[in-house]
Amino acid sequence: MVPAKRSNKWCVPSFDCEIINELPVKRTFVKDSVGELDKVLPNVSLTQNNFKRRKHETSLSKLLEACEPQKLSELAVSRQKQNEISNWFQYKASKRQPSMLVLSGPSGCGKTVAIKLLAKENGFDIIEWITPIDQIEDENKRIMRQGDKFEDHMIRATRYRTVLSNCSKQLLLVKDLPNVYHEDHKSFFMLIEKYFQIGKEPVIFICTETGNSRLMQTLFAPDIREKFGIDLISVNATTQAAMKTMLKRVSGVLNSIAGDMLYVSQHIDEILSNSVGDVRSAVLNLIFISLKVPERHLKSECGLREETLGLLHGIGRVTNPKKKLDGNSLKFVHDPEEIAAFFQSQSVVFVQFLQENYLNTIRTIEEATVASDILSLADVLNSEWRDRNLGKVALSYCIRGLMLANEKPVTGWNPVRKPRDDHMNIRRCLVTAETRWYESIIKPCSKKTNEISIENKDEDMEIIIEED
Repeated sequence: MVPAKRSNKWCVPSFDCEIINELPVKRTFVKDSVGELDKVLPNVSLTQNNFKRRKHETSLSKLLEACEPQKLSELAVSRQKQNEISNWFQYKASKRQPSMLVLSGPSGCGKTVAIKLLAKENGFDIIEWITPIDQIEDENKRIMRQGDKFEDHMIRATRYRTVLSNCSKQLLLVKDLPNVYHEDHKSFFMLIEKYFQIGKEPVIFICTETGNSRLMQTLFAPDIREKFGIDLISVNATTQAAMKTMLKRVSGVLNSIAGDMLYVSQHIDEILSNSVGDVRSAVLNLIFISLKVPERHLKSECGLREETLGLLHGIGRVTNPKKKLDGNSLKFVHDPEEIAAFFQSQSVVFVQFLQENYLNTIRTIEEATVASDILSLADVLNSEWRDRNLGKVALSYCIRGLMLANEKPVTGWNPVRKPRDDHMNIRRCLVTAETRWYESIIKPCSKKTNEISIENKDEDMEIIIEED
């Protein structure tokens, strides 16, 4: 027998299969119908340059990924907040001691992107916690509680380093906190205490402040932050100037990778007029409003909207409702249900604008009383975080109620005012005062406790009056 030829490879395969002679694969080039691309057979592949040249990207996730900032100068977060986060990285997170940061702010203001870019700038590798949807099993195939899995992940990620990264420093980023801690506060506080005892790497919690969010009042209350030494940085909503700069940059990116289906240069001003400081919402609106619809679809009966209603025009239509004669009765020129349909994604913001501007056109004190009751009930519905559909109900109820209550609106030019920034602070003070007052009634320990609770309530009310 002829001895088999010894392989030159240093790794010997452990499979019982014949060794295939490695012959050079002959490449066959076939020109496509366009005449610009060469396809390599048998494995057909497209180069990145040709992919960009064709401008046919249609995946929404890839479009959003391409629009993300790549440099600090492209962030929508202000330079002052960038410096605060960078100083925390340098003076707190880099000391190899347990440190925790809570980054709060409205939805879509660029908190997560800013953390990722600044962490990379300071030499940190990010390990992000993503709450699993399916049931979690341990090594012995036993189902684990979501809180136990998060505790195990948090301790491991902050105590031991990963071998899959070249960075000498790492941090844990928690954007989606497990729902079990929304009710079981004591377990979360015990977890924080355990982390500060044995943890070594920093942890960053990202909290989105909305009308229905109560994490900052329960899990990260001021006394809890003071007890454990947790730092807090609040990021404001994106300004109009930063939003305009961002949309100009994004328009160039979208035209370069999806020019076959998007044309975004003519819609930037329209998006800015309806912007409320949410970068993510502005980019999504820009993509959807810039879609090129074929003429055959435009002629079909598909129920497309004939206009795009801006935030300021929507406020004006509610606070100054116009009526027309329809037979023997009056009818609103602008349908309240259509107005509500435009602002379902930002119902809390729209109600706050109405609260700030509804008195400009109301003529009598009776109508103002009815309008204030309507807005108060809408505020209560928006504060109910257990059911998100109540926000849509509150928006529709508020729009219909104000348009009906204002029978003879005051005519004249009335500029729309922006809601005050301390709206959330006032609400938190009211919630704190109300909670302490009811606790003093339900759980009266002694007269001294009741007197202290009443004094705290008076102090909270004095703070609110001073802020007003």
